[in-house]
Amino acid sequence: MEQSTPQGQEQGIAAKPLVKGVHCCYIPVRNVKQANEWYRRVLGLGEIHPNGGIVVMGSGQWLFLIESKDRPNANFTTADWDETNANFEMFSLTFETDNIVALHESLRLHGAVVDPITDNGRCGLQFMFKDPDGNRFNVWQS
Repeated sequence: MEQSTPQGQEQGIAAKPLVKGVHCCYIPVRNVKQANEWYRRVLGLGEIHPNGGIVVMGSGQWLFLIESKDRPNANFTTADWDETNANFEMFSLTFETDNIVALHESLRLHGAVVDPITDNGRCGLQFMFKDPDGNRFNVWQS
């Protein structure tokens, strides 16, 4: 069966992206209540649902902290990110911040596994950290 292309669009390329953005993210955790408390205390996130794992970032985007029964975290291993490391443990999200030093210090003071802040020139300042469940994240500031 032949597929037709909507008027004004080339084959496989939309004139305007059909996906607007990311509405929310789902993070696997062992204990929703403990994760909720940690994300609010250490990252300064707001709480949407006091008995559940919904926290909100400064941009208004929601993070759902979901109990995982089969997977300890959202990390995966790749050779496509760091050419010096064929078994790079990849992060699933990059958080944006306006105060990378304060966030880095909060994480460090609360005992999180935190890499040093690096200056990547035009790509901004960055560092990686892990939450108590081992989820690895990247942080970026322009």
